[in-house]
Parts: sequence; structure tokens; C-alpha cells
Amino acid sequence: LEDLLGGGGGGGGGNMATVAAGASLEAVYKAVVAGQGQVMETPDQLAVQCQVAVQGNVAKVMMRYQNKSSFNVDNFSVSIGAAPALNMQMQPAQPQIMPGAFCMQQLQFQVKDYFGEPPKLTLRYSRSGQQVAHDTWLPISLTKFFQPVTCSKEQYFNVWGKISGAPNEVTKVFKGKKAIVKAEVEQCVLGAKYSVLQGVDKPENVVGAAKVNLGQGDVYCVIRLEMEPAQQAYKLTVKTSNANVTEATRSILMNLLG
Repeated sequence: LEDLLGGGGGGGGGNMATVAAGASLEAVYKAVVAGQGQVMETPDQLAVQCQVAVQGNVAKVMMRYQNKSSFNVDNFSVSIGAAPALNMQMQPAQPQIMPGAFCMQQLQFQVKDYFGEPPKLTLRYSRSGQQVAHDTWLPISLTKFFQPVTCSKEQYFNVWGKISGAPNEVTKVFKGKKAIVKAEVEQCVLGAKYSVLQGVDKPENVVGAAKVNLGQGDVYCVIRLEMEPAQQAYKLTVKTSNANVTEATRSILMNLLG
């Protein structure tokens, strides 16, 4: 389970990225895309957990809302922001959650096309007569639908050599906000559902490959990250056979590393 909101750290296991109360959506987005659990602490102790299962171009989502306070959660409602690339089915949420109790909600998303940011999740309810609202992202990023690809040096550069120029190829130079540690960079690449390929490029670089198929044929993707630790700088090159996938990959990795 991936914690989206709540004072606890309960469901996720593994690495938990803690997001302080009032943190920006960008901080939550980075944790979501990286495939980590995340916690946005709220003063009224509503814990929201999310379990995602992806098969093909369909994502099934199970939400769990727990009231950890000693007060009722009343007039509880859940809304999902507009997402034109997604067909959504949403089971209504239970309107009241008693102290210590929880309720479940099922969502299903069918991806029609490649998309950028994940759908926005908004929770509204009243507690002791006061209206409350919380915003975050659902962990339905485009990279959730990727499949890491393991390949040889020859296979990697065969794809690399076939894709040249905008919009399917993009190169960006940018600075990170913290010291560059190669193992951490590799974890970000893995979190974005790319493989990390060894012995394919210069040892100081990080390269990876993936593919995605949303019913329109395989889209092959290769990336290269060149790093200058002394400058905390990256040179990211993304090449895919679909311009939207290229842009989505660029945005996701720059968000994770920037």
C-alpha cells in the first residue's frame, strides 16, 4: 500500500518518503513517480492508502481511508481531476467514517493515450462542523505502464541510432538539488520503470531501456544520463519512438532528479 495522506506511516513497507504538512504537490508527485510510499501528514489524522495493480493499459486502484482521530468524518467525498487520456470508473465513497473506522473505494482507469501528470485526487469532508479539503496525486503515472527491457550493448545502440532529432529525441542539461550519488540515480531510473543496463556505456553514465504498449503497438525507449558530480549537473538524453512518451520520460526523470 502506498500512503498518500495521513499521520501514520502504515501501509507501504520499503522506502517511505515523508512529505511534511503543507508540502507542495511537486514533493508528493516525485514520491509517487518514483514508486515509493509517501506520507502527507495532516493535522486531523485522516490516513489515505492506495494499492495499484497494472495490467496492459488498465490500472486497478483500491483506496483505503482511515479516521485515526476521535471525531467523526462527515460529508466525505472524493473527486478525481480531469484526465482526458483516461477512462475512469469510480465506486462512490462512504459519506461518513467513524473514529477508528475505515472505508474502501475501488477505482479503475483505462489508458486511451499517452499522458503527462497523474490524475489529481481531492478529498473533501467536515469535522466538528469545519470544512476540510486535501489535494494530492493518484500514483497513476505514465511510467506505471512501462516494462523495463534488458538488452545487450548492440541492441541498445541499435535503437539509439534509429532515433534522431526532435520530437522523438530530447536532450536536457540541468542541475540537481543535492549531491549526485550514482546508486541513487539508478534507483530513480528503476523507479521510472526503466532498466539500468551495465556494461553498455561508459561506467560513469547511467543508461536504461523500456517499452510501453497502450494498444497502439510497442514504443521503445532508451535513456542516457551523463553526470558531473562536482557541478551537481546532469545531461539527460531520451529517445523513444513516440514524441509524447519522450516528453513524459523527460518530465518524470527531471522531476525525480532536479
